[in-house]
Amino acid sequence: MTKKWGWAVALIFTALLSIFVSGASAQTASTGAISGTVTDTSGAAIANVTVTAMAIATGRTRTVMTGPDGAYIITLLPLGNYSVKFAATGFNSSEASSVTVNVSETAVLNQVLAVGTQTQQVTVTGEAVEAVQTANATLGDVVTSSSAVGLPLTTRNYTNLLGLSSGANAGVFNAVTLGKGQTDIAVNGAGTAQNNVQMDGVSITNNMAQGTLTENGLNPGIGYVNPDAIQEFKIQTSLFDAGYGRSPGASVT
Repeated sequence: MTKKWGWAVALIFTALLSIFVSGASAQTASTGAISGTVTDTSGAAIANVTVTAMAIATGRTRTVMTGPDGAYIITLLPLGNYSVKFAATGFNSSEASSVTVNVSETAVLNQVLAVGTQTQQVTVTGEAVEAVQTANATLGDVVTSSSAVGLPLTTRNYTNLLGLSSGANAGVFNAVTLGKGQTDIAVNGAGTAQNNVQMDGVSITNNMAQGTLTENGLNPGIGYVNPDAIQEFKIQTSLFDAGYGRSPGASVT
């Protein structure tokens, strides 16, 4: 009986792990994703629609097909703006010309195709992404390069902007640290040593400094780059998935 229970527990764990991995692989700490549903004008799902996302900056493309429920997802996309084209036999093709993919977020782009021929194309010129992130329950804020450069940042240190996020509490930076200007933050009741900072998907949190962002005695704080070199960053304050785990406080990507 004990052996049978062991096998049962192992099978359940494997099933749960496979479900988690399939959902968590949509984006990483340095990429994003685009997902949505394609329907016709009556609201019925359209299967086997070819969905092509092209990076406007580089011209690289990724193509997927919609499933029987009309749903699709394009995972692990580098950050930036994309044009997304939808094509299916018996329907007018359609294109969303500007879709922004942010770090660790899944942009939601639903599309309606009208009956027609593929030689006819409808172009959506506006921003086609929902303003509120609805793909998951993660709470956080994205700071773009223009914001990091445009905001008055006397320290030239992006960590001083982390306190602007909801749920984050940051003190005034220490001006006597010879221009380093690092600021510790506490998020949703967690301690200042319970944050995790990742750069291009790799953790740069210094364990010797007890996880704090600033120097701690003889231990240095995190390394940081000039804000001009940052494309964007995001601070996730709660409900982020285990892929960004390690610490119960903020997850900065």
